[in-house]
Amino acid sequence: MSNPRPKARYNSQIPMRYLHGDAQHIGSRRHQQDFFGFSDPLGEAFQAHGGFLAVVCDGMGGMEHGDIASQTAVRTVLDAYARKTPEESIPQALERSAHQANERVYAAAESLGVAGSAGTTLVAAVLHGTSLYYISVGDSALFHLSRGRLRMVNRPHVYANLLEQAVANGALSREAAANHPEREALTSFIGVQVLKEVDRNTEAFLVRDGETILLATDGMFKTLDPGEMLSCLAGDPRSWPAALVKRTLDKHAEMQDNVTVVSVTLQSGPGTIFDSAVQRHQTVGSRRGFWRRWRS
Repeated sequence: MSNPRPKARYNSQIPMRYLHGDAQHIGSRRHQQDFFGFSDPLGEAFQAHGGFLAVVCDGMGGMEHGDIASQTAVRTVLDAYARKTPEESIPQALERSAHQANERVYAAAESLGVAGSAGTTLVAAVLHGTSLYYISVGDSALFHLSRGRLRMVNRPHVYANLLEQAVANGALSREAAANHPEREALTSFIGVQVLKEVDRNTEAFLVRDGETILLATDGMFKTLDPGEMLSCLAGDPRSWPAALVKRTLDKHAEMQDNVTVVSVTLQSGPGTIFDSAVQRHQTVGSRRGFWRRWRS
């Protein structure tokens, strides 16, 4: 579980708007296996206790029916989360929704005769006033842009984590860990019989007025380096997903994966959406190894 930033408080006296954008491309693949969705942006009564939800899933291309898995997961999370009551906390509702998505994807795979062989990643994030809550499974990412600094919020479920632990314990050399062929293999995904490994926060992560979160599949952030990502984050944040997808495609990667990016920006009044516009591009974390460069 990730360490939260200081707990944020929602001030109901200040009406919040959640400005969202999205962009997607099939890349060089034959099928689109990414899927995404948002909760109702006009549902003010629900937002008072449930906030605004964004969901991104990346069907696993090495498995069968990745498109069915990602679509099923997104729709299930949206439907399940919409049943949240004021008495249920946002972290509880997100966890319940993720487990229901896992059950639905596994059941769908069973009906197709491929139980355990159809899966998807999941990253879901809720902004409730200035509070951010998330849950993720797999390696799709949640980024937060604050005062020109871009940070990956969630922790990916990849074999690299176990390799780094082995290095820390002296059981493996750093060179062997860096060159391991299964380094980026997933250790958790939606579509298993019993979902055990998730990443989420239970204490609110602070997002300031005018700041933006980005949810993305690895087709974007494994093609662009942090500096290239940051160069796309200028102007209206609702245009950032399209800019990131375009920059990804402009790299002309030979085996470009599906790419999906969505953004949600917190706005309390006119003019605030540009308060966090990038003036001095910065990233945090080491650049030694793909995932290490994002971990602060």
